[in-house]
Amino acid sequence: MALTQLNFVQGAAAPRGWRLALLAGGLLALGVAGVDWVLQARQAGALEAQLAQVAPREAPQARLSEAEQRAQDRQLAIIGDAVRQLNLPVGRLVKTVQAPADIHVALLGMDLNGKPDNGAQGGAAAGGLKIAAEAETAGDMMKYVAYLNEQALFTSVYLVKHELNGAAANRPYRFQLEAQWQD
Repeated sequence: MALTQLNFVQGAAAPRGWRLALLAGGLLALGVAGVDWVLQARQAGALEAQLAQVAPREAPQARLSEAEQRAQDRQLAIIGDAVRQLNLPVGRLVKTVQAPADIHVALLGMDLNGKPDNGAQGGAAAGGLKIAAEAETAGDMMKYVAYLNEQALFTSVYLVKHELNGAAANRPYRFQLEAQWQD
């Protein structure tokens, strides 16, 4: 049996005329683009090498002795306390502590303790505030304590000490409060 070859597709004719010119132009543009790409790759490599020489290198960390490490830890604790003191919301606390007009209370002093409370969750800033005040009546004193308890800034407010000032003419109540605040 003889092998028969069937070819249903005509062979492509060699490009001539404008097709040949278009092919030559495309190959020329491709060659120019290839040369340009090679030049840019070399320039990028040279710039990366320069950048690697200029880039800062990490200084080797000297291992601290135990005494030096403790001293550094104490320094960091002192700095942390100073930063915490600077970040206290003093203005907001003072505005919150001011009594409304219908409660007759005079603030005598405030002692701000900005150290975080051990029960503070999530590391949020918290602290204690001691307030010394004077009221005309026991009712005003209790209204002021209730007013502070209603403020969202304070987590708890409680009366620590109160006394009747017998030496004064109108015998006002002097009292001290402690308030825990949460920022």
